Amino acid sequence: MKLSHFLKFSFILVFLFSFLWAVPGYSIEPKYPIRAIEYVVPLAAGGGTDVAARVVAKALSKELGVPVNVVNKPGGNQIPGVLSVLTAAPNGYALLVDGASSGSLHILVKDLPYKLEDRTFVARFLTGPHAYIVNGKSPWGSLQDVIEAAKRNPESFTWTWLGGNTTTDFSLLQLFSIAGIDISKTKRVPFQGSGPGVQAVAGGHVLFGSGGASAMVSLCRSGHIKVLAVTGSKRLATLPDIPCTSEVGFVSADLMWWVGISGPKGLPKHVVDRLVEAAKKIVEDPQVVKELEAVGTYPSYLGPDEARTFVLKEAEMFKTLAVKVGIAQ
Repeated sequence: MKLSHFLKFSFILVFLFSFLWAVPGYSIEPKYPIRAIEYVVPLAAGGGTDVAARVVAKALSKELGVPVNVVNKPGGNQIPGVLSVLTAAPNGYALLVDGASSGSLHILVKDLPYKLEDRTFVARFLTGPHAYIVNGKSPWGSLQDVIEAAKRNPESFTWTWLGGNTTTDFSLLQLFSIAGIDISKTKRVPFQGSGPGVQAVAGGHVLFGSGGASAMVSLCRSGHIKVLAVTGSKRLATLPDIPCTSEVGFVSADLMWWVGISGPKGLPKHVVDRLVEAAKKIVEDPQVVKELEAVGTYPSYLGPDEARTFVLKEAEMFKTLAVKVGIAQ
């Protein structure tokens, strides 16, 4: 090809792409999504995070026009499930159901095989309170009763412990720290998950515990447990008679669990933009809001930059608390 012909051809290509770029709605970016998306929950099915994630996944499927399939990958302190996403191709078809445990794992698990910030933060969808619980026949009727009992006889005070890698544990540590309880004198009873811990409290095997408030409704109504308070400054719609911690003198006991969406490092901008667009619509959809409230959560949107800032700040809070109560690695 002669140089003049080559230059003419190049000029035509440049003109064509410039024209197409200016056409409204046209993009040279590949269309996303065009197939099913895996939304990975690094926890077992049935817990509060899993239930809320399924509400989000259903709404995302509607907005994105492709199936968004919740895939549970439990075990190993959540690390295998998280790694399966962070090491996946950064194309938007493997996404993580992110949550507060991302920050706590970063603090408490030695030699974590990834850095907290080595992911693409997309959005936070919702938050949910924790519930402080005792057995249904317990003589304790308030958080203050629990605190007084723990201080009076710490050696016989038992409470649920999930290994320190969940906000369930940190909600208890936060309360004990505020109340001035020396946890080294109490008895932590280890469990493999929130469900078994709650069942142990319901069965009278452990005195005190915590868990996502959304999972406590049926046990509370049946009388198997008593919910003494839910964390934060707002009562839960599904437990309207239960006070929040700010009402009963523990304003700083405000730790919430949350559900968001993250992806591998280097997720393309057009993928992030499309997911953010869908996320914004979801949290403003009255039907989705109703479904989230039904499972004990509140819509609480944060975009990519805000979500990243929030997660890193929360991780620092976990670190400070872990050092204070003597469980930091």
